[in-house]
Amino acid sequence: MRKLNAEAKQSICNIKFLLALTGVVLIIFLSSIDGIISAFRADTLLQHGYHAILISAALSSDAFTLALPILCVLPYTTSLVDDIKSGFIKEYLPRTTVRDYLTGKIVACALSGGAVLAIGVAFAYAMSALTFTPMESALKSGEIPVNYLSEIVGKTAICMFSGAFWSVLGMTFAALTNSRYMAYASPFVVYYVLIILHERYFPNFFVLYPKEWLNPQSEWMFGNWGVVLLLVELTTLTASCFWTAAKKRLASI
Repeated sequence: MRKLNAEAKQSICNIKFLLALTGVVLIIFLSSIDGIISAFRADTLLQHGYHAILISAALSSDAFTLALPILCVLPYTTSLVDDIKSGFIKEYLPRTTVRDYLTGKIVACALSGGAVLAIGVAFAYAMSALTFTPMESALKSGEIPVNYLSEIVGKTAICMFSGAFWSVLGMTFAALTNSRYMAYASPFVVYYVLIILHERYFPNFFVLYPKEWLNPQSEWMFGNWGVVLLLVELTTLTASCFWTAAKKRLASI
């Protein structure tokens, strides 16, 4: 458990995590730049809940979709390859077991990929709320408030599980190829291959459509929880592939 905690701490307490987190916040606000400019130019009060509507729209934008498979893999997908190429693995493995080592890598990688998106969205939402809530109109008498926060939380959860999957996928390709470049590039390539396959050849096959995972439009069993369950299953399968590939890689050292 101590080694697992150390891996998890290392995965989120590094400069790459901070850079990725900054990137998430920036891409959300860059995606909302038209809405931000319009808000500051408005002569009247903004719509109630405008701060949440702004963030929700950004999470469904093409810019955020483009950046997600890049940002979530930055913090920790290269950790196994880094350990091998630096020689650190030869000093570390005698102090632990292969099972504990690989388990720590999987958990830490999934955690970093999901956390960087979840924390980034939460931070962007907080900044939006602080900036635009004073500029919003109050609810009219008898008007029922829309629970925008619940919608943001739901989208954030989907982003978190999606980020965990793409991060583990990048680490799996890195283990297969022993290449840092594949850790960063493979999730982006797979992401857009799936998008192209859906949009050009299989428009009715929405289950493996990454944009659908971020902004569900079709009828999923269990609703948004169906998307989460699918992502958990894909992450588990990918982690199994990583385990096999990494174990062979470590055996050859």
